[in-house]
Amino acid sequence: MHTIDGKLQLSASDLVNHLACRHLTDLNAGVAAGNRAAPSYWDPTLKLLRERGMAHERAYIAHLQNVGHSVTSVVGVGIDDATVASTVEAMRSGHDIIVQGALAGGRWSGRTDILRRVEIPSDLGDWSYEVIDTKLARETRSGTILQLSLYSDLVRAVQGVLPEHMYVVAPWTEFEPQVYRTSDYAAYYRLVKSWLESSLADRARGPTYPDPKEHCLVCRWSRQCDSRRRSDDHPCLVAGISGRHIDELKGRGVATTSALAAMPLPLGWKPDRGAVASYERVREQARVQVKGRETGKPVYETLEPEPEVGLALLPEPSPGDIFFDFEGDPFVGPGGLEYLFGYVSVNGGGGEEYTGLWALSYEEEKRCFEQFVDWVMARWKAHPGMHIYHFAPYEPSAMKRMMGRHATREDEVDRMLKAGLFVDLFRVVRGGLRASVESYSIKELERFFGYTRDVSLSEANSALYGVSAPLEMGDPGAIREEHKQVVEGYNRDDCVSTLRLRDWLEGIRQDLLDGGAVIDRPQPQDVQAEEDLTERQEMIRALGERLAGDVPALEDDRSPEQHARWLLANMLEWHRREEKAVWWEYFRLGESSVEELLDERQAVADIRFVGEVEGTGRLPTHRYSFPVQETTLRGGETLHMPGGDPLGKLVSIDVRNRTVDVKKRGSAADTHPEAAFAHDLIRSDVLSNALVRVGQHVAGNGVVGEGPYGAARALLLREGPRLGGDPVRVLGETPLNAALRIASRGSFGVLPIQGPPGAGKTYTAARMICELVRRGRRVGITANSHKVITNLLDTALDAADELRLEFKAVRKISGAPPDDPGDDRVVLESDNAAVFAELGGDCQVGAGTAWLWAREEARDS
Repeated sequence: MHTIDGKLQLSASDLVNHLACRHLTDLNAGVAAGNRAAPSYWDPTLKLLRERGMAHERAYIAHLQNVGHSVTSVVGVGIDDATVASTVEAMRSGHDIIVQGALAGGRWSGRTDILRRVEIPSDLGDWSYEVIDTKLARETRSGTILQLSLYSDLVRAVQGVLPEHMYVVAPWTEFEPQVYRTSDYAAYYRLVKSWLESSLADRARGPTYPDPKEHCLVCRWSRQCDSRRRSDDHPCLVAGISGRHIDELKGRGVATTSALAAMPLPLGWKPDRGAVASYERVREQARVQVKGRETGKPVYETLEPEPEVGLALLPEPSPGDIFFDFEGDPFVGPGGLEYLFGYVSVNGGGGEEYTGLWALSYEEEKRCFEQFVDWVMARWKAHPGMHIYHFAPYEPSAMKRMMGRHATREDEVDRMLKAGLFVDLFRVVRGGLRASVESYSIKELERFFGYTRDVSLSEANSALYGVSAPLEMGDPGAIREEHKQVVEGYNRDDCVSTLRLRDWLEGIRQDLLDGGAVIDRPQPQDVQAEEDLTERQEMIRALGERLAGDVPALEDDRSPEQHARWLLANMLEWHRREEKAVWWEYFRLGESSVEELLDERQAVADIRFVGEVEGTGRLPTHRYSFPVQETTLRGGETLHMPGGDPLGKLVSIDVRNRTVDVKKRGSAADTHPEAAFAHDLIRSDVLSNALVRVGQHVAGNGVVGEGPYGAARALLLREGPRLGGDPVRVLGETPLNAALRIASRGSFGVLPIQGPPGAGKTYTAARMICELVRRGRRVGITANSHKVITNLLDTALDAADELRLEFKAVRKISGAPPDDPGDDRVVLESDNAAVFAELGGDCQVGAGTAWLWAREEARDS
């Protein structure tokens, strides 16, 4: 946002900023008008993000050049008459790729990452341009769509035609752009654009207020806005308060932390959103914070002891206890990197020992992960009562991620989780006491137990940047040793602080016991530390070793054949690993409080029994109301109560009237819980067994060559269709005709068909199915959801009607297929690609599959 000749000029960043915070628009407009100075602001994280973004853009441009595109760059900084004229001239000349194009129209302007020529006529000639943006985010957000929409609008002003598509190239996608239809987002773009322009026109009506936003974390105005909120005693200063709370309280005349602290209890009103208990909780938190502020010293209060909550989560201390903390970077590679495993233990003489394991690559991360898990298992055997203490849920979550990423130590991690070996002291603190802090971070709590860090936070932040930057830029050798030493000292502080926090909480617990309170310890879980592997697990591990024992750890070092074997080896236990994750989620939700379930999208919380409604069967169907909350429940899910006991089946949900109908289980017919969460487990034995058969064949015969499971092996090898030298598409042939010609061949391997929504993928696939069935072939249909499969089957039925090929749909079944009607052929639905392994032999059918039969008399079998 800037002013030229007294006129305010706007850019895509202004549009995105306004969506993030209306007050930010007001502040930036003041700078552009010369009414205030912009703050000096330096954030090493943002600097690193900019560097990474530029490197990603350069890499994509190099990729475009490598695949044969000619690239033209618009020289110059900013947007002025010269850069805009250069861009328009390049577009009119029909250049293939235009980098950093400068566009302007009215008060709006912007510089695009890439303009790509497409062969769609426009005012320029037989061609036009579409916009490509390079982004680091793993998920495309609304701000990116707005930015692309603005750029597409500016392109339209030059070429007279709105680009049909716009694209985002994210890292680690092999430079395959994500495609978005411009017209799908045009109305949203116009709406937000009108919001911004109206906001600027209405500035004379009065200033905006710096309400806290997520954008505050990266905003240059954050210090000024924070200072304003503190001078106003804004209720956002209360730990644990949400925007929902703030809006509700403001509407009832409670607009400061002090006013909230003095609000009478119990509440004399029922909130429009959320549970009464949550408002009472933030009121009490405000009271303690105000008390600490007035006395000038840390203040805490213990909460009423409850079973399995707060201090009741503290296990009996053991000499084998471990105090654990990761340092990681989520932006390294495709899935982040845990680059430092730090832990403190107590030796036989009572001394504290710190260990830091550095992992500057995925290969080293795997080695450190295995080393740490093996050390824990040995220590657990020596100290059966030991636990691993951490603060907040990051550490066990990272352990699960690494277990899945590296496909190793699954059983050990599973036993650690089932045994309750991990103890989250954040949950102990939040459920056991109330403290005069604005944030329940371990650093805020250190004033209560008197811990002084050896490494200052400012020194640590600089060193963390010094480690993260080289890792994210792919140059770990550039990490300076002094930075590693500071980060290791910072990590050691976190581990020791966790130990001191545990001891402080143990002291509080003992004081309460001395005063007559009853606080039980968690009951040890019945999990054997030395559980023998099952015969199947031993077989799968041996098979995995046969498949991938000689494969290099880094993908870049593998041949296509080696990578195919590595993929297959790591798929063998994919279903088992996924089932573990499903159960871990079940236990996590089961342990959540009603208030915590309010923020879970797979749950409904603060529900109230309305009455019984008409249902089917002997068991009752009960209706419950619920307050405003986000939920992904849609009906059909199996519901459980807090604690994990089954409740029943979700018959339907009415989001508008906020009610759910639940068909009860017999054991819960007379129970009315305050919340319910969904958990379902779909068995996958048939699919996992199919993968094992493919693995056994490849281990004995190799992944390349003729023989069974050809389609599965071609997919693993990323092979194109086998057409005997013929082209995939001949000159003048439509994509549909090409697909049907390929489908008519005996065995063609794999034919990928790609395109944006509406390009005709389902239409083409349905007619390929008809062609294959007409020729007597059996067809397996697979996708990521039953909805996608059902849509393809419905389209195949429509296509069969057009082609006068009779199909007969058969109901969904479990177990074996219906009796074989003679020589008819089968079209099989499944929800996993492993079903392709079945195409050469007898079918085995698991729960949830569906079948279609093609009548033999329709055409030759």
